[in-house]
Amino acid sequence: MNIKVYIALSLSAFFWGGSAIAGKYALDVFVPSIVTFLRFFIAALIILCFIKDKNKLIRIDLITHLRMFVTAIFGVTLCYYFYFNGLNGSSAFNAGIIEATIPLITLLIAAMSGMEHVKPWQLFGLIIAYLGVTITITGGDLNILSAASYNIGDVMLLVSTLCFGIYNVLIKRWVIPLPGMIRMFYLFFYGSIAFLPWVLADAFHLQFYCYPGKSITFISIASLLFMSIGGSVLAYLFFNQGIDKIGATKAASFINLVPFITVLLSVFVLKEPAGLFKWLGALIIIAGVMLSNRATAAKPQTTPSP
Repeated sequence: MNIKVYIALSLSAFFWGGSAIAGKYALDVFVPSIVTFLRFFIAALIILCFIKDKNKLIRIDLITHLRMFVTAIFGVTLCYYFYFNGLNGSSAFNAGIIEATIPLITLLIAAMSGMEHVKPWQLFGLIIAYLGVTITITGGDLNILSAASYNIGDVMLLVSTLCFGIYNVLIKRWVIPLPGMIRMFYLFFYGSIAFLPWVLADAFHLQFYCYPGKSITFISIASLLFMSIGGSVLAYLFFNQGIDKIGATKAASFINLVPFITVLLSVFVLKEPAGLFKWLGALIIIAGVMLSNRATAAKPQTTPSP
């Protein structure tokens, strides 16, 4: 029986889905720059402890380092710069369902770069999904689009998915001959180090990395640790173990739980308002993603968000 594997994969989905909720708690106290930097820097340090033969970290050629750095810039630095700034200005509900479109934007970028051929039902699924995104960010009022008065946080969340789509395409195009743990370490390490200019820039105009009038709380620290340990370390370890035990196709199906978990937690934990049009947009997005994923069900094409 694979009960333990399924539990571990479900925990992966929970950690990824719950990271948006934890992010909102952390952003209530800390500015986005320090939340983003600490999430991935702490994760890199934890992964470093898991690497038994640390000599392998220095026996890597320059080209591999450069490729890891570029993929980290898109998959961590740019992706999460826009993600946490977007999350800070939007809702966890919106973040969860917009993030569900990552497989579609990856497919589109891969098709534009000649790596994939988009089939008609995939294109139809993509159109349906982004119709759902439009409904979600406008609340059903399309006049918002013509007036350009939509939430900038939602736009930044969309840009975040674009960055992660580019990352997904890069890791498929480039063969990076590194073991999984070492690849994860450099992804998080390079990605977090590239945040330092943003962190230092905030240091010039803030007394500390908390918002004025805010003080560090237990839940803000716990939220950071949840994202670092749960969303960026354990989730990946459990997911990769699941692939080894039951195969990539079955393991990847658990990723579909992530937006559901985020949406439910945003409503029941954060008490975020979710009107009819938000739920309608969420259902349309998920329907579009599922339709598009029919073509790639036998061979998963995307990597879940770190």
